Amino acid sequence: MNSSEQFHTYIRGIILIGYALLVLKLFLTFNLQNFVAPKMHVYMYFSLGVFLVLGVIQIIRGTSAKGKAHHCDCEGHELPKGFLRSAIVYSLFVFPIVLGFLLPDNLLDSSVAAKRGVKVGNGLFTTAPQAEKGPDVSNEENKETQQHTNQPTLGSYEVFPIEKDFDKLKELMAKQDKIIVRDEQYIQTLSAVDENLDEYVGKEIQLTGFVYKDEGFAEDELVISRFTVTCCVADASVYGILAKDEELGKLEPDTWINVSGIVDKTDFNGMQMPVIKNPVFEVVDPPENPYVEEFFIKIE
Repeated sequence: MNSSEQFHTYIRGIILIGYALLVLKLFLTFNLQNFVAPKMHVYMYFSLGVFLVLGVIQIIRGTSAKGKAHHCDCEGHELPKGFLRSAIVYSLFVFPIVLGFLLPDNLLDSSVAAKRGVKVGNGLFTTAPQAEKGPDVSNEENKETQQHTNQPTLGSYEVFPIEKDFDKLKELMAKQDKIIVRDEQYIQTLSAVDENLDEYVGKEIQLTGFVYKDEGFAEDELVISRFTVTCCVADASVYGILAKDEELGKLEPDTWINVSGIVDKTDFNGMQMPVIKNPVFEVVDPPENPYVEEFFIKIE
């Protein structure tokens, strides 16, 4: 192996070690969940080991005077020729490492939600479902039911059971006077409310999420939102439930809240969607895992 080959082998080893250190940094700072879904963490552990082992091997080969070149008699393995070409090629791999260390490990926020749109109820909106665009379709019977309903209270999420089967979850929810939206079944729970909205009007619901507002929202309107992540933040989408309340409307976007209120329904462009009214809430810190997993219905 000549000096040029040794140099390129050494540089590639350094780059691999850099990626290993970047993954290790995310593990040590407990920020990996900000970028990758928990179910994918095992693959990140594997990648950490692979980057580290391959990087060490490349550095040893690049610094060893006894290194041997291997030829497979096939095209496409030529080394970059010239300093400028080498710099351009390797900068494509170094740049993500530098960004990974320099940029803050922030959560996805409302600015991202505004660009991707927010799924509210059974529709996807990039602007707000304003009240004046469609009247409240709650009838007098529903209003009377709400008046006799106990005031919403903030309770423990642990008291509501976890049910992985969607049909069984809907049966469980139908029997409950208060629906608690746990992170483990966040999308499933809100989907069940969407599917049978009339059944849940007048019931209490409690959930945790961040405040999302759009320019088209009225002052008392917001969406209590969560990002759903299948593999990583690159495929993240936003899902939430509309809330209408003057006190809630005073909160700043991206404020995390634990809120409990009464389910009502409103009409937007001919579609009915759930809305939370008469809420009680508290400002909270973002949960340890701020993202929830996407929900897929198994088709047999």
